[in-house]
Amino acid sequence: STRVLVLELLKKYQHANPLVRFTAVNPLREPARAREVIRRCRLPEQARNLIIFEANQRMQIVTHGQLTKMDAAGRTAKGELVFKRTAFLGELHFTSAINVVSNPVVPQVYFLTGHGEHSPTNSGSAGYTKCLRLLTDLGAVAAPLQLNRNTGIPTDCRLLVLAGPRSTIERTERAKLEQYLQNGGRMLVLLNRDSRAGLEFLLERWAVTAHNDVILDPENTLGDGTLRVQQFMPHPSVRALQKGELSVRLLMPRGVEANTESALAAEGTQATTLMVTGATATARETGDPGPAKAVRTGSLSVAVAVEKGAIPGVQAENAERLTRLVVVGDSAFLRNDRIDTDANREFAWHTINWLLNRAALLKGIGPKPIHEYRFEYTKPQKHRMFALLLVILPAGTLLLGAMVWLRRRA
Repeated sequence: STRVLVLELLKKYQHANPLVRFTAVNPLREPARAREVIRRCRLPEQARNLIIFEANQRMQIVTHGQLTKMDAAGRTAKGELVFKRTAFLGELHFTSAINVVSNPVVPQVYFLTGHGEHSPTNSGSAGYTKCLRLLTDLGAVAAPLQLNRNTGIPTDCRLLVLAGPRSTIERTERAKLEQYLQNGGRMLVLLNRDSRAGLEFLLERWAVTAHNDVILDPENTLGDGTLRVQQFMPHPSVRALQKGELSVRLLMPRGVEANTESALAAEGTQATTLMVTGATATARETGDPGPAKAVRTGSLSVAVAVEKGAIPGVQAENAERLTRLVVVGDSAFLRNDRIDTDANREFAWHTINWLLNRAALLKGIGPKPIHEYRFEYTKPQKHRMFALLLVILPAGTLLLGAMVWLRRRA
């Protein structure tokens, strides 16, 4: 059960670090202690099945629902969906919670607004409230940001998110984005096939080419039109996904590729492809009247990570000053209705941790598959098993008891 997995995992944390201590409170057996925890942590009276992490007067709560990943397993005879647990997420959430309560720095994240972006306050299917909750679970504080002539990017910004801008970002705003990156900023840029924000030139300066196309990959396209991407390149932000043989589901993404030979990119800019489609994918032009033309084929890149200021293979003395940028050719995969599909949430979790330079949370931590084992028998095997359990074993026990009784009487 999940409770057993949780207790075993907490024991491993305690064994690895003696500073970690945990106590289990059973509300049925210890109602007084449970009420005290509820009062001290200001929880609802009905609060149950929670893992509470505390340190440095900070608190992080992991709920029972966050511990397992549920996937559709089929439908009943009445057409109702049936879900089953497919992965245990305890290590991912526990390590993150420990990092949050032990780190006094609370990262400030801003969502750029004013260009048709996905809203972190919109709880509808196209909103980003679940993405906002993910940031909260990571101990970050998020707020909207609208740039104009009199407003710049705040100095406390640890990460700036551009969640699918649809309309043009003005030249003065793009200049502020460029200056932010030049000063060692961190940015997550999520584009889509409808994005016409005018970011192509800015991205070229950071060795990233964002194509005006849409990628089609029939061999990896599912019935709902989403594209399953399961080929990851060597990079800390996708290492756990690659190790776990997971996949990310995108919706008709734009091509985004690392352009290491870009004439606009400054020296020292390192661009790395994160994930690519299948080998038979096709990129078709968008935005022009008439039938779309196939312009590129093969394994096409849909996400890129950029870093400037680091020496390959050498740990930087002050990694906080390194510019980091991640560009993905789709923004729909983190919407409320898609973030829990496949490993979309895990990709966002690891990507944000890499952008925030949380190296401790990137060392292979990912979903742990829950394996099911089924034993099936033929009818003759069942008959033999019933005979063994209902006849032979009881008869043998009675016979042994009779022999012992006779021996004692003799």
